[in-house]
Amino acid sequence: MKTLSREFDTTTTKRNYKQVAWFYNLWSLLTESKAARHVIKLADIHDKETILEVACGTGMVFKKIVQLNPNGINIGIDLSPDMLRRAQQRLGKLTAQNVVLKEGNVLQLDFSDERFDLVINNFMVDLMPVDTFPKIAKEFYRVLKPDGRLVISTFSFGKKRINKLWFWVAQNLPGLLTGCRPVSFQEYLIQAGFHIETSIEISQNTFPSEVIKARKKQRIEHGK
Repeated sequence: MKTLSREFDTTTTKRNYKQVAWFYNLWSLLTESKAARHVIKLADIHDKETILEVACGTGMVFKKIVQLNPNGINIGIDLSPDMLRRAQQRLGKLTAQNVVLKEGNVLQLDFSDERFDLVINNFMVDLMPVDTFPKIAKEFYRVLKPDGRLVISTFSFGKKRINKLWFWVAQNLPGLLTGCRPVSFQEYLIQAGFHIETSIEISQNTFPSEVIKARKKQRIEHGK
């Protein structure tokens, strides 16, 4: 099955997530929580790291990041102010000087090169147009330190027959999924310079997802 086409603009995306923010935690619990557990495990977070979560949503994964990295720097960005408000509520008393939640766009990450030890991204690429995939992968690569880790989860095509139900929903009732649809992202990470360390296919309540751990390969300069 080929990747369904999608368009993207910030105004529409913010409007869509404003409408679903109130029940997104329930959706995450039923369809994304299993993937989230794998993301945290593969991230292998060590305290005092500098960590960025792109599209942190309502903070389900971000809260765990902060708990595991209490003396490091934790930054979460999302395009939706409504989702960010719910992430702030979820964090509660965990908010501190080393915790930042702010609006941000993956297509132009407002961070210097090689800043982060770890970048995490969950269920965002499946919303974006395919022609943005190379740019997204390059931005992840750019902001990671040499040998830095990327852990990403996406809505996938799945391997079970029942998983095809979700492709049908994405194709015929895209509004129910805020435009998200199954994607395959590994090839774009490899093209950007990443080494794929792990790829796991997950099915939770028939919803298919893929969790990928990739590492930024250090470039070898000729003559050294």
